Amino acid sequence: MALLDWLVISAYALAVLLLGVWSAGRSNSEDEYFLAGRSEGWAPVAASTWATKLSALTFIGVPGAAIAGNFAYMQLWLGSFLAAYVVAAYFIPEFYRLRVATVYEYLEHRIGRGARIGATVIFILSRCLASAVRLAGCAIAISVFFDMPLVVSIVLMAGIAAAYVLTGGLRAVIWTDVLQLALFLSGALAATLFVVLSLPGGAGEVVAVGSAAQKFQVFDLRFDMADPATFWLGNLFAFVLGLATGGADQDIAQRALACPDATRARRAVISAGAADLFSTALFLSVGVAVFAYYHASPDAAVTALIAEQRYDYVFPHFIRHELPAGLRGALVAALLAAAMSSLDSALSGLASSAYFDLGLTRTSKSETTHMPLWGPRILVVAFAAVLAGIAIVFGAQPSILWFGLQIMGYTYGGLLGLFLLAILLPHCVSSSGSIIAATSSIAAVVVLTRWGPGFGLPSVPWPWGVIIGTAWTLAVAVTVHAAGKKSLVR
Repeated sequence: MALLDWLVISAYALAVLLLGVWSAGRSNSEDEYFLAGRSEGWAPVAASTWATKLSALTFIGVPGAAIAGNFAYMQLWLGSFLAAYVVAAYFIPEFYRLRVATVYEYLEHRIGRGARIGATVIFILSRCLASAVRLAGCAIAISVFFDMPLVVSIVLMAGIAAAYVLTGGLRAVIWTDVLQLALFLSGALAATLFVVLSLPGGAGEVVAVGSAAQKFQVFDLRFDMADPATFWLGNLFAFVLGLATGGADQDIAQRALACPDATRARRAVISAGAADLFSTALFLSVGVAVFAYYHASPDAAVTALIAEQRYDYVFPHFIRHELPAGLRGALVAALLAAAMSSLDSALSGLASSAYFDLGLTRTSKSETTHMPLWGPRILVVAFAAVLAGIAIVFGAQPSILWFGLQIMGYTYGGLLGLFLLAILLPHCVSSSGSIIAATSSIAAVVVLTRWGPGFGLPSVPWPWGVIIGTAWTLAVAVTVHAAGKKSLVR
């Protein structure tokens, strides 16, 4: 890393910290700190939601998917967008009708206190694990770029994110995400432009090489419900997962609660869902551009990475070894921005859920009166420490990284099932029955997707986990409630 790279990265870090300080002056109540005063416009909320969905794994993994295969990943956008539309049409109006401070407060209104606490515990445990693993994955890349110990990179990243969330709350999260989204997207565009200008044939050569390798194929219409790369299963999975992330995950859904009304919140959710198509196409294009670059200028190290099927390492290798000073720093800053946009959201979502849903505040509603916010800020620091600690453990044991990345797939079904019950069947389920259903769904999904054959059961592809978990939660909750009513009649 050259001095110019360090200057670019330092400028980025300073900018996000200054945004946190700017937001701090207005974050002097629970309502301001956790909900940005419910006064943010739909555009910054949409940008922040979009940025949070684009993690560091997107920055590295989506180009890797194009290098490994083709544009098939883009076909999943349809399911994700339909999910965003359903969340905007049915979930958001319900949240605003009851003016909830967190999405899990809605469960208490519709099912009972137990459902709210149960969902909160599931969310906190699974979000801590999933976000810590994402932190570890990005920190591994950052430690390579900066040639620093992994522990140091983890602590630095967690510390920077905690600093601006600590001072500015959700408003700082939203506006730093806007900045980070701009850096994230401009970095991808800059990398693509560098390749185009480097190749003798320019953009035409990228297209020709990509076409010859069938990189631009989008749709896989095979009817194979065991293969998540197909249009049918992929979009079914994307739809159900999108419902869960947009409507049942405080990490993502908290931004929609920051708008003044449901109309603007719905516009933000739909806009963020539509924008995903652009970012997916952009990062797949980055992958094809890098593929074309090394097709024209073979690199033994890249050839080895592809032979070992380590496709996610190709783009980071390109950034480190091919880009000039300054641009290299901008791309590393973009990678940091991708990681921070997910990490800051997790800290805010975890702190708000613990504060409101686990009864750490004096009321169940957010307050607008000015008050010292030591409790919320202590929670932000505590969760930053927890995420860093788990990330350090996972970073030292990369063999369990994949399990950590899939953890939300095991728990999202139970969470989504609870919200569907609350919206559609609140009178057909009890609080205790809902907890039994959601927790047992996690065990059922883990057994079926990981250890099914060992129990004499068929092997279930992991994308079915969220779908099975949702259906399980609905069926078990209604059955337990019906059995309870029947026993009372007897």
